[in-house]
Parts: sequence; C-alpha cells; structure tokens
Amino acid sequence: MVNAIGACALALFASAASVCAAAPAAFEQYSVLAALTLNFARFTQWPDSAFADAGNVLNVCLVGDNVLLQSFESIDGKNVGNRSIKIVNSERLRNLNQCQILFISELPNNVLLQVFLDTKTLPVLTMGEDADFAANGGMVAMVNVDGKIQLHINLAAVKASGLTISSNLLRLAKIVGDR
Repeated sequence: MVNAIGACALALFASAASVCAAAPAAFEQYSVLAALTLNFARFTQWPDSAFADAGNVLNVCLVGDNVLLQSFESIDGKNVGNRSIKIVNSERLRNLNQCQILFISELPNNVLLQVFLDTKTLPVLTMGEDADFAANGGMVAMVNVDGKIQLHINLAAVKASGLTISSNLLRLAKIVGDR
C-alpha cells in the first residue's frame, strides 16, 4: 500500500513538473500571440457602433487559462490609434458584446460553435490558435507550424461582422472559407 501511495505521489510530482516545464513555453507562445493580436488591432477597422459603450478603450477579451491572461498583460494599456487596450477575462462567456477582440484559447467545440453564432453579427474580431478555428466560423487563426505562426483568415466572417482588415495584412494570410 505504501509503495502504491509512493508511486502515485511520484506520478503526481512528475506530472506537475511536466506542467511546470511546459508553462514557460506556453507563456512565450502566448506572448507572441499577444503581440500579433496587438498588430491585428492596429490593422483592423471597426464600425463606430463597436465603441458606443467603450469610450476610448479597445477591449481584448480572453478565454483561456492563467498563462494566457498573464501573457496578454504585456499589451494591456497599449495604444491602437486613439484607443487604449484593456484586457478583459471573459472566461464565463458573458457580455461578449463589450469585446472588440475575443481571443479564445480553449473551449469545447460545441461551445466554440455557439460563441461563433452569438458573435456572428457583432463587430467582434474572433481570434484563436487552431487551423480549424477559422474554418469553423472564427475570423483569425494564428497557427503555430514548426515554430512559425501562420495566419488563417475567414474573410466572409470578418465582412459579416462589419470589420475591415488591411489588405497588407490579408496578403500575409491564408484566406479560408468563402470570400
């Protein structure tokens, strides 16, 4: 019995060590995605109605773990035009209409599809990190392929929400879905 408990404790420690070793890599990955999100904000135009209740703030709402939230703090307060970025934890998926950008790191597919339906006509730039994200109704996927970030943009979803992404940025991306 003691050996079984010891084996369990060792397995838990090994598992925790694995998670701890992965955290810096995840933090670095999310920090890169945060910087890219800032640049997307700078190359995207929202209709004036998107800021009716936001004032001079551009809300970047996040759905993901604490590592994601901590990584995106690096862009909190940065300026995009005459607006200042505010990072918002949207883990509960409430009040998504307050978001100008919604970055989703992890959600079950059925919940993700419902979020796409709920935000489809809102001026909210939805962003994720999986190639299927844009193909399934999200707007921008930043996909890590062999250490390089590839951009996948669902242009039809972007247009349906009333947003405009700079043609310079579109040239760097793979366009998915209908144009």
